[in-house]
Amino acid sequence: MYILIFAIGFIIGILLNIVIESISYNIIENNKKIGSIFIPIICSLSFEVLFLRLGFTIVLAKAIVMTSILVIISFIDLKYRIIPDFMVIIGLIMGIMLSFFIKSSFTDTILGMIFGGGTMFLLSLVPNVMGGGDIKLMFAIGSFLGLKKTLWAIFLAFALSSIVGIILILFKVKGTKDYIPFGPFLSLGSFISLLVFM
Repeated sequence: MYILIFAIGFIIGILLNIVIESISYNIIENNKKIGSIFIPIICSLSFEVLFLRLGFTIVLAKAIVMTSILVIISFIDLKYRIIPDFMVIIGLIMGIMLSFFIKSSFTDTILGMIFGGGTMFLLSLVPNVMGGGDIKLMFAIGSFLGLKKTLWAIFLAFALSSIVGIILILFKVKGTKDYIPFGPFLSLGSFISLLVFM
């Protein structure tokens, strides 16, 4: 089963790579490859970890869908500082739809969306703290994670971004006023939250 999950992850990663390149070419008008072999490897390893933690369940399917969407968004945001609206909409729709297949999940889904997106919106009121794409992304993430895991995801995202930011500044890779995409940290925080806070 582990080999099968790894293979599925690798194949999905290849497909996600194609999607990312398509978005890069058609929407951002850039045909540079930005994912290459890293995406299939990331997907394979991520899916293996999810399988070990969640087992062969509907929750695993939901987690794989969320992870796949976040991989696309993270690579696009890292390269172009853009979170495509249509990917957020797809994530939001999928999160809500899949919640109907999990007992007592729909209410938690709505709460996750409200508190996740709402928290990010309040933070965006502080100048130069949060972008509109991050707010919309957190609505979508909330639809997958529910209330508790969404709040942890936000906390972890800020903690991870602070640590990485400090390291980059110390090694003079970035300056104190340089922009660091926050989408990948939201994605990573969400993935960790999903694994830890069951």
